[in-house]
Amino acid sequence: MSDPHGAPTRPYRLPRPASYGPRARKAIARWLSLTAKDPDIPLRDWKERRPAMLPTGRRFDAVKMHPNLVHAALGSTAADGVRAGLAAALDGPVICHPGVWYYALVPPQTTESWKSPHAAVLGRGAWLGVPRTEGVSRRVADPYWATPLESPDRLCVPDAVAVILHAGAVRLEDPARPHAHAWRNLLDHLIACPSCTSGDLCDEGAVLRRAERAAR
Repeated sequence: MSDPHGAPTRPYRLPRPASYGPRARKAIARWLSLTAKDPDIPLRDWKERRPAMLPTGRRFDAVKMHPNLVHAALGSTAADGVRAGLAAALDGPVICHPGVWYYALVPPQTTESWKSPHAAVLGRGAWLGVPRTEGVSRRVADPYWATPLESPDRLCVPDAVAVILHAGAVRLEDPARPHAHAWRNLLDHLIACPSCTSGDLCDEGAVLRRAERAAR
């Protein structure tokens, strides 16, 4: 089932804190840590309340979603609204790097079948900052779980992520909005440019970013 803009809908379900207790969080942290060659390193990072850098492509891939697309698809920029929308639409884990990207964790090898033009997928050879399972960090800018990883077999469905991204693009590209063209140019560049994909805007990316902001 989907809404008129193509976003998938499911019975509304927020994460269940009561069932997602300390034992479950510990087991999930251990499962995530085994992604690293030395599992003690991420476990130590999380114990010291900082995110751990984990390789993608082993136990999970990560769809790198621009916040504008996510917010447009869900119709909200508020943390609670985004959390509720992602929980209802994807029913899987999403990490937020505040003000930069959302990362939907999907099964490994999603890179081989991904077709959406609206996002890149991090697979083998890439790394992702992963917060501790409690989602508490020392700095406001640290990544956090927008929706938690509740069990290793409960990753996001790639097709559902693609539909969310498409819905966001449709809403942003309304021909009546002068911002649409500038946003499309910026998004195409962000997806294709290795430098911008890693988080460092190149000169062209910076020019397109200024043009997009001026068109708002």
